[in-house]
Amino acid sequence: MQRRNFLQATGVLAVGALLPTRASGCQKKNHLEQIGLQLYTLRDAMLRDADETLRQVAAIGYNYVEGASYNNGQLYGRSAKIFKALLASHNLQMPSGHVDWDALQAEPERAAATCREAGQTYLVLPFWPEEKRTAEGYRELVEILNNSGEVCRNYGLQLAYHNHDFEFNKMVAGQRPFDFLVQEVDPATVQFELDLYWITRAGSDYQKYFRELGGRFPLWHVKDIDNTPDKFFASVGSGVLDWPAIFSHQAEAGMKYFFVEQDQTRPGGNPMEEIAASYTYLKQLKY
Repeated sequence: MQRRNFLQATGVLAVGALLPTRASGCQKKNHLEQIGLQLYTLRDAMLRDADETLRQVAAIGYNYVEGASYNNGQLYGRSAKIFKALLASHNLQMPSGHVDWDALQAEPERAAATCREAGQTYLVLPFWPEEKRTAEGYRELVEILNNSGEVCRNYGLQLAYHNHDFEFNKMVAGQRPFDFLVQEVDPATVQFELDLYWITRAGSDYQKYFRELGGRFPLWHVKDIDNTPDKFFASVGSGVLDWPAIFSHQAEAGMKYFFVEQDQTRPGGNPMEEIAASYTYLKQLKY
């Protein structure tokens, strides 16, 4: 799937410097300085050869990543210490990572300790299963978020919840689930990772939430929507989202890190080539 000659042809040099301690997605001159990648985009490649995959990610130019493979105290089948060292060998950092709801419910201390050892400052609950999208189920989610949010704080981590479209376009007990979560979780311990593809696909207005909940979106997922009836995933800059307008709201939102993500590619597509195209677009973006 990954072709080295493609990466060489891009001419994009790896960035050797580590993130500054106040790491952010951008600087003050209206262009993006640091660009992150959600590793779920390359999930198959990470399982085959994590070392080579991370080498190619760094060669494209990405500065940091978000993990998506926590399991029983390990990250991509490795201890937190070993995976952190693997990232460092490619001049990458991992400020954030996803942990499934059941792991947070069963062993929040273990998950938080692992993520902290890996060098993370954020831990994200990424998904709520369909069978639990009821009034009772969302109350359970609130309990998980509040409990694990407190545990995360004790480990020096910030917990966040990542949205899809169903939190905005499926009413439960007369209310949008996202609005219910905002009202019920503890704002001192639970923040949000806003997925700009999914909120837009659901027909909701990210600007409304930025205005009303300014500062509560420290993490973003940056992915585009192609201009087709099925609104499929697209490399950033090749779809319909207005990225200069979106990034102009980063201070209002409280954004600290953003991660390119592309859940799927069209048949025959190459995820590594797609993330290279996203990086190239974002690197030249002015806003």
